[in-house]
Amino acid sequence: MKLIRPDLLPGLLTAVGLLLVWKAVSLFFLPTFLPSPLELLVRIWSIFSNPSAYPIIGKTLERVLAGLMLSMLIGAAIGLVMGLRRSAGSFLDSWIMVLLTFPSISWAFLSVLWFGISEIAPIFTVVLIVFPYVTMNVWEGTKAMDKELTDMAAVFRAKRSLLLRKVLIPQLMPYLFSSLRISFALSWKIALVSEAFGAGRGVGKELMYWFQGTRADMMLAWGASFMVLMVLFDALVLRPWENRVFSWRQITAA
Repeated sequence: MKLIRPDLLPGLLTAVGLLLVWKAVSLFFLPTFLPSPLELLVRIWSIFSNPSAYPIIGKTLERVLAGLMLSMLIGAAIGLVMGLRRSAGSFLDSWIMVLLTFPSISWAFLSVLWFGISEIAPIFTVVLIVFPYVTMNVWEGTKAMDKELTDMAAVFRAKRSLLLRKVLIPQLMPYLFSSLRISFALSWKIALVSEAFGAGRGVGKELMYWFQGTRADMMLAWGASFMVLMVLFDALVLRPWENRVFSWRQITAA
């Protein structure tokens, strides 16, 4: 009986090799500067075993989800308008590119200047940086839609609400879920950076605190802890949701 699948063996060997290299390199530095894998796990455990850490993590997660939802709603709406109206697409294309190329760190600083140390600043930063990506993805999705279905709905004089629910959104679902996964990965990273400058409490604020104390080990521990939670959220919420929405593909393939 094989204990390890052959296709997983290369990845497992790579992971073990990286851990060994990490351990070897860490021997030349202080644990507070570059902890070994085991020392990092101990520090991560110290975070999760401390009840005061959960309100901090919860506040950051709340900001991430708020920024993500607003980004998806705004980006999807603008992308749909750009796809359905050529004039809107031509006009907004340049503005969306300006937002895409504007430095992310500048939005974080501007948010602090405009809103101060508040709840709005991190969410505002996430929305301004993430929604253009959603817009561009949805806009590309509208270009790939089946025009015959839209024309048929127009012939039968379908109401706009019915056209949106039954024709447009179903065709855009792959692009929406693709945008959701990418936006989620971007949102939590942006939220941490924004919290470091524009929030009174959060994981980003913890990173700034330990940075000022020159504790790289605790910075890695807090960053890795939140990363683990985000990966679990993706695996337990976003992926099952996506699989459920597209379960018809498996039925069609069968």
